[in-house]
Amino acid sequence: MDLVIMGGNVLTMDPQNSRAEAVAVEEGKVTAVGSNAELSKLVGETTEVVHLAGRTILPGFIDPHNHFSINTLEPVSVDCSVPPHATINSIADTIADAARDLPPGRWLRGWGFRTERLKENRAITRWELDEAAPDNPVCIMDGSVHACYANSAALSLAGIDRNTPDPPHGLILRADNGEPNGTLWEGAMDPVYNLSLRAHLEYYGEDVADLVYHNCMRHLAYGITSVGDALVVPDAAELYRISDSRKMIPITLHQMLGAEGFFAPPQRVSRGEVGDGNVSDRLRGGTMKLFMDPVFPSSAYTRHHAGGDEEEVGEIYYTQEVANSLVSQAHQRGLQVAIHCLGNRAVDRALNAFEYALKARPVEEPRFRIEHFTITTLSQIQRARSLGVVAVVQPGFHFTRGQRYRDRAVDMAGDVRAIPLRSMLAEGLVVSASSDYPCGPLPPLTGLYAMVTRRTQQGGEPVTPEEAVDPLEGLQMYTTGAAYAMGREKEVGSLERGKRADMVVLSHDPTAVDPDFIRDIAVEQTYIEGRLLYRR
Repeated sequence: MDLVIMGGNVLTMDPQNSRAEAVAVEEGKVTAVGSNAELSKLVGETTEVVHLAGRTILPGFIDPHNHFSINTLEPVSVDCSVPPHATINSIADTIADAARDLPPGRWLRGWGFRTERLKENRAITRWELDEAAPDNPVCIMDGSVHACYANSAALSLAGIDRNTPDPPHGLILRADNGEPNGTLWEGAMDPVYNLSLRAHLEYYGEDVADLVYHNCMRHLAYGITSVGDALVVPDAAELYRISDSRKMIPITLHQMLGAEGFFAPPQRVSRGEVGDGNVSDRLRGGTMKLFMDPVFPSSAYTRHHAGGDEEEVGEIYYTQEVANSLVSQAHQRGLQVAIHCLGNRAVDRALNAFEYALKARPVEEPRFRIEHFTITTLSQIQRARSLGVVAVVQPGFHFTRGQRYRDRAVDMAGDVRAIPLRSMLAEGLVVSASSDYPCGPLPPLTGLYAMVTRRTQQGGEPVTPEEAVDPLEGLQMYTTGAAYAMGREKEVGSLERGKRADMVVLSHDPTAVDPDFIRDIAVEQTYIEGRLLYRR
């Protein structure tokens, strides 16, 4: 036996939710789970023995919706997060400080910008960025990942000027004189985003693998052992291939393939004109991702009025015919399809597309995914269950802005619900939790705290407490539910004989502490296939 971990509180997350005291591992797989007395008999001369002294061990957390390729570049980008920044001048000064250390012409990236949290409540302009970085193209990513802010050099390299029309699924915001002001929403950001990513691949060459590795280690520090990148453009796929070839991906990365542009229709993936993304054991694929509605200017909602009238609110990406075609072609190829849906109108269109695809190619477990599913109705949840949909939710969104989602649901009226986790479980829908980092908080324990307490970072009383789940149900969403969403339930998600020994050790048992303490629980160790890769 290679490893025996003893003296712990083992949450196996198996179908019976069994508990144990010890876990045995050989050749990266769990070989036995049981009592200390039982597993002590497996200890040999070369066995490594770890004593947990009562701490809790469970399967590693799985994060199936995370913009890993974007947050990989954070260490070589400028932190424009709001907070700690509070003003435009503070961010501009930080950009200027970074630009002074760069050679002329080199791209400068920023991340974490949030217009609505700034004192000025507006975006930074191209001209403010020009003053801060006169010799460098600048691309600052919005915290939503649905917009970016560019200076004149970046706009010029992307071929965006006053005569450039708004692209499909995007908007170039403009000053009163018609000149682009630097804010690019949705599909309009694709050219600048792509140029910036390509430039960083060229700057670092094969050393980009070091950035991927360090990002993996950051995720391991939160107990995350598997990640799904929620939109992989071709250059991001190259980033991963380089890293995989250098054996620099210690976790499992699952690529959700998109188009050449972040928000463009994934037609080539749907038609089978590109590979499925399955590269190696560590670098996987098999999923196509598309967006059904935007963040800017508004997601796609249906507002219900007294008397039964309905009103369409916000934007939607695709007609039903186009959505049906994209989804059905990918489904015919055997690809999993994941659709971003923030609003309830977007959910309807996605469900229609899934139903259309299933009629053409019936399968028992299609595992269609709706990403976010934040504003929805009970009837939509029931329909999703009937179509074999997995809801991939972000409980951290409730922590950061739960009141906004509640207010949106109230405004839409009818039976519209905000991040309705209890309703989803009650209807038998498979639910997977995820972070959507950097759009939401990365630590799974923050998400677990939010879904159990329904409290937000603003404090006060719980928001929509009727949709709370218990800690064990929440942990299932981060383990067994997430493994199912990624098609990996036979190898990870629970500590059972024959499964990979991907494990996390916590200082306390989330199912036994005061729920208000959950997000203060420490991740003490993280194992990949029985190898200790992170120690607090």
